[in-house]
Amino acid sequence: MNYVFGKQREQVLVESIEDYVHDDSEVRVMDKLVDSFNLDSLGFLIGKNDETGRPKYNPRDMLKLYIYGYYNGIRSSRKLQKQAIINREVIWLLKGLQPKQRAISDFRKENTTALKQVFEVFVDFCNDIGLYGKTLVAIDGTKIEASASKRRHISKRKLTIMKEKVQAKINEYMKDLETNDRLIDNTENKQLNKVEIEKTIANLKKRLDKYSNQYKDLETKGINEINRTDPDARTVKFGANQGTDLGYNIQTAVDDKYNLIAAFDVINSSADQGQLFNMAAKAKDKLGVEKIEVLADKGYYNLEDIIKCENNGITTYVSNSKNSNSIGDSRYFVDKFKYIKDLDIYICPEGNSLKCMTIKSGATIKRYRNFEACTNCKNKDKCTTAKNGKIVLRGPNEPMAELLRQRLKDEMPKYKKRQNIVEHPFGTIKRTMNFYYLLTRKFKMVRGEVSVAIFTYNLKRVISIIGVKGLMALIMGKMKLEAA
Repeated sequence: MNYVFGKQREQVLVESIEDYVHDDSEVRVMDKLVDSFNLDSLGFLIGKNDETGRPKYNPRDMLKLYIYGYYNGIRSSRKLQKQAIINREVIWLLKGLQPKQRAISDFRKENTTALKQVFEVFVDFCNDIGLYGKTLVAIDGTKIEASASKRRHISKRKLTIMKEKVQAKINEYMKDLETNDRLIDNTENKQLNKVEIEKTIANLKKRLDKYSNQYKDLETKGINEINRTDPDARTVKFGANQGTDLGYNIQTAVDDKYNLIAAFDVINSSADQGQLFNMAAKAKDKLGVEKIEVLADKGYYNLEDIIKCENNGITTYVSNSKNSNSIGDSRYFVDKFKYIKDLDIYICPEGNSLKCMTIKSGATIKRYRNFEACTNCKNKDKCTTAKNGKIVLRGPNEPMAELLRQRLKDEMPKYKKRQNIVEHPFGTIKRTMNFYYLLTRKFKMVRGEVSVAIFTYNLKRVISIIGVKGLMALIMGKMKLEAA
């Protein structure tokens, strides 16, 4: 028959491992890049083996294996173990080594801090070869599912509900004890005698005490929830249509030139608010610049945070989500009321003046209103539902809010670049690299795992920008320079 046939399985082959990988394979970059790292200075646990006993695997080989795995969406230690046996590229990369899954897993666990340094060193390398624009970064966060059991998760809300249910059960059984007739007639409980009911009540009270003690423990620690599997994981909101789950919030600062990540952080709060200065400062320091511009969505809007940025050479472009009123007509949002500083009044969209009604001297919050104008205004119902008319509040940070609104209005084309810049890494990390969920637990381990993922994203991006051979040449040049 006219088929294509393979070789005989009994046939003996003579081949070189070097032939397993073609010249422009990304694996060659991983190999050469890791060889260029000074693992000792990065903090990797270097095995100092005795003359006797089983020798350890070289951390270079283990790091290469992890980078290859995350690059190709293969993350678990068991799957990486199998790749070392069946995957020709991995066989080439590890020179035939076949580490067991426990050794692979232990490497990540023992070198979490060092893995973070790998990301930092590669950012410095990319910065040195001019891949960062260093003028504009976009900041955003994404939620990653934690390695935490939902069944071992408790919260104040959950405990309150469980206590109410148990107490209701206790009350039911107490009533059964008080009325023997009801106990006999009740089909569900007719097989139970008084001793059995008292025993059930005692067990329920133990559960009630347990829930009460857990509630007090949360109050003592000043937290609303805790997970017994991963005590650092928290309930986070994953999206408008995805609901909530246990996870972490991965914060990133992405440079606009080539969408490379300049800095990252891991938090366990759903809210991005309060992270603007933290991430902007990290990116600014890492890129080594005096000034930088930052784009962020409305979730980061916090005037105190923005003022801190402005005072530290960080120009912010942040949308404000707090301009709406109870009706929702955008023509009458608070930001449409123009403040006249010389007259200390607000001009509403209908052209009426709102005067300052605050009499107390030194008040930090001033109130502006025009009862007569609002009463006679034909569009009052579109502006406010307040009986005495619209009230505009002006705090000490309002000048900054006005500056921000004007800046956003003047530079809207620049602000619209935000989504294109910051969503690119998240799409690649989640969809291409299969990084939807975490395999590790607690902040220290999670940060190490996230470091590998973000470093690998940057590597993937650089290879896409300058190619395998171009990057290999730059790495070789770096190694020669350091050796000289």
